[in-house]
Amino acid sequence: MPTVCHSNSIQMRRPYLHCELVSSFALIEVRPVARPLPAALLVVLCSIFAWQGCARSSFHEDYRLPVEESRSASVTPADWQFWWGVSTSSYQTEDPGPPSENLGFETDWDLAYRSGQMKEPRGNATWSYTCTQRDFAALKQLGVTHYRFSVEWARVEPRPGEFNELAIEHYVQLARNLRAAGITPLVTLWHFTFPSWLASDDSRRNGWLHPDMPARWHAYVERMAKALTPDVKDICPQNEPNTYALGSLVGYFPPGQLLGYEDYLRIQDRQADAFNDAAGILRAARPDVRIISVQNIIHWERDVFDPLGLWCAKGREYNYYHLDKIAASCDWIGFNYYMAETATPLMRILQTLRIGENCSDCGWRIDADGMAIEIAGLAKRYGKPMLITENGISTCDDRKRSLYLLKHVNAVRRAMLAGHDVRGYMHWSLMDNYEWADGYGEKFGLCELDSKSLAVIPRKSASLFRMLATEKRCKPLLPPIPAGQREIAEVNSRRRASGS
Repeated sequence: MPTVCHSNSIQMRRPYLHCELVSSFALIEVRPVARPLPAALLVVLCSIFAWQGCARSSFHEDYRLPVEESRSASVTPADWQFWWGVSTSSYQTEDPGPPSENLGFETDWDLAYRSGQMKEPRGNATWSYTCTQRDFAALKQLGVTHYRFSVEWARVEPRPGEFNELAIEHYVQLARNLRAAGITPLVTLWHFTFPSWLASDDSRRNGWLHPDMPARWHAYVERMAKALTPDVKDICPQNEPNTYALGSLVGYFPPGQLLGYEDYLRIQDRQADAFNDAAGILRAARPDVRIISVQNIIHWERDVFDPLGLWCAKGREYNYYHLDKIAASCDWIGFNYYMAETATPLMRILQTLRIGENCSDCGWRIDADGMAIEIAGLAKRYGKPMLITENGISTCDDRKRSLYLLKHVNAVRRAMLAGHDVRGYMHWSLMDNYEWADGYGEKFGLCELDSKSLAVIPRKSASLFRMLATEKRCKPLLPPIPAGQREIAEVNSRRRASGS
């Protein structure tokens, strides 16, 4: 999940020899040149850009959701059954599936790979479209009460207005089977990917800025609301819209072009309109639906070279600009938390230099106390129940993952004891998967995948998660979960057909 953008965003990690400043929050395009800018001049220019951005934005530091739109008890209800879950996304875990449920769909990320923007293709990811029974078994073994997954828009609508009913039924059946297994589904309708027909080589007409987007989004949400709401109460219309906007701004998301600050805000305005539209559609389909946001929240700290706190203000704008516009439509405030960071235009450089116990393998600074602080801030700003929709670490050191998990769950506990209404915790992720432009290099999973046998292999951190979720002791290492015989047969058949 998430540098300034998120582990689930395009991150080109390479030597930083020169920063070409972008007039927006902390983001820099990197190009090698012979003579880098003097540090003092760099700081001055960055401060000017930050001030200009603050002047143009409608963001208000002291925003409060009106009391009449707040639905929270001041504390988590005493009889509340705390949610324990894991989160995944379709593009990062799914294989293409059988031809009848594929129909040759492509996403904007597939187009980006073909154009050379990413180092490796997704391929079959973790085979989770085919191996659903294996994944159910893994979820049961972890002891989760909830599972968050996403619908691949391109799969269910491979061409404009042409819905693939078999693919839609797959997701409906996935939700039903989860419920039958005693696991409550949370469904995300959009997790960073668009159908190829909403992509454009021009960033100002791509994705959320595509001229057809409002109408196509409305039709897509209507179709999925009709299909899903009989079996799904908890729905997240969008995943990390603020990360997507920032990634688009700096060219880390398809189609890989820089945008201006006005376009950065325009994307978030479009996303907010779409979110609020989706909330209305979903409530019309099911009045008791629970609408949950999924915002990326970073704990920002002021840089010593930012005495006026301008960059820190831009960090808070990143956290809240979009969320302020949709909070009234949300029943719960869901957010993803991974790291604390110094608010500076040099942030990505710092991340490439960090090593040691206090950071992840991708340089994100570990700070569980920052999560507790952000929970308090969200409670004060919006006054609604909260859900940790993602929290995790990229690391090859499973001991570090276990410590990260313990510290952050304890931070949630402390926040609840302080009187904040937190309803659940969801870990990212079930198993190592495709981490966007980083490919398969980042390891976020409680489990790993045996790519030959397709078995899910739990790490020791999975046993820890199970103990936290079930409050029962278990073996230090849980047994592997094999794929089913039918699943293996289907995978082998497709492997033979493709010659792999």
